[in-house]
Amino acid sequence: MTRRLTIVVGGYIIAYPFGGMTWHHLNYLLGLHELGHEVVFLEDSSSYSYPFDPERNCFDIASSYGRRYLASTFETYGLQIPWCYFSEFENRHYGLSREELHAVLKRADLFIAASGVTPLRADRPRARCSVVIDTDPVFTQLRMMADPTFVAYFKSFDAAATFGRLIGTPDSPLPTHGIDWIPHNQPIALRHWHMNPPANGAFSTIGKWDHNARDFVFGGRRFRSSKGVELLKVIDLPGRTALPLKMAMAQMPADLRSRFESAGWILDDPVAATATCQAFQNYLCDSAGEFTVAKEIYAGLPSGWFSDRSAAYLASGRPVVTQESGFSRWLPTGEGLLSFSTVEQAATALKDVAADLPRHGRAARQIAETYFDSRQVLNDLIDRVL
Repeated sequence: MTRRLTIVVGGYIIAYPFGGMTWHHLNYLLGLHELGHEVVFLEDSSSYSYPFDPERNCFDIASSYGRRYLASTFETYGLQIPWCYFSEFENRHYGLSREELHAVLKRADLFIAASGVTPLRADRPRARCSVVIDTDPVFTQLRMMADPTFVAYFKSFDAAATFGRLIGTPDSPLPTHGIDWIPHNQPIALRHWHMNPPANGAFSTIGKWDHNARDFVFGGRRFRSSKGVELLKVIDLPGRTALPLKMAMAQMPADLRSRFESAGWILDDPVAATATCQAFQNYLCDSAGEFTVAKEIYAGLPSGWFSDRSAAYLASGRPVVTQESGFSRWLPTGEGLLSFSTVEQAATALKDVAADLPRHGRAARQIAETYFDSRQVLNDLIDRVL
């Protein structure tokens, strides 16, 4: 696609103003802007949750912190684009007015609903074409089995893309629900991610210990949307490697924090690690690489999902050692990116990386340039849906 398009990107930054989630959306916005398109950001609170205010550590109808955070973030990264935040709780538009938003949507060529959280309201004009991005595959397809309204939401778009690149192929057991899922990667705006020498030799990760009420039964087995389940399987890994291992894990139970620290893990403050986009980026770049696990739901039901955070590590020239979720079917592994299924395999992979960190760092960046470059990923998405 070479002509300049008007593209509206829907997502949530104001409601959840933390660096990691922001980068997920920011990479779309920066990437599309770099391609020369007219880009507008739309955030619609729907009725899902009040916006979170980190300064007061509470959810509140007021969105003043999130709106300041959004404006500051856009300014930091030179993203001079219009935005609109609609608060259903207040029935009020911030940034663009209702009339201005509707005027943009009437002439928009494409609407991209990143993460599938933006409602398609009946009183709101539709872009010429729309696509919803499933960034949480497996959970999405399993939830659809018992939630017809969720299926209807995805089918209300002209197209649906997914980070689960294996869905709809013989390599994945997941149902498609009659949707022709477009395989899609997290785009990374590479000019904002640089290869600098790491500040320390630790392998790190950022995440959330558990996601409550998101477990499913499939094929007679219960699958939990939990990293904690998988982390417990590798709790003794520090004793098997010379590399320091650390993590910034939100909502980790106090008793388990003590167990992991006793096993040799370094536990960082998850709020500080992702308080802003710069803090998130610094945390990744200060590390020698990433060691992480997948949620049990990802590890147990291969979809080809690959973490947007891990893609950012790769873009920073940081090798990634991560639990298999089917991604090795489409991403090269063994250099720069190594997969594992057991703690023994994880220890071997870390030893391999430690033996030649510069080589693995260069390979990591090469994988990012080949598979996650926002120019390539977003052009491919646009070509598939328009």
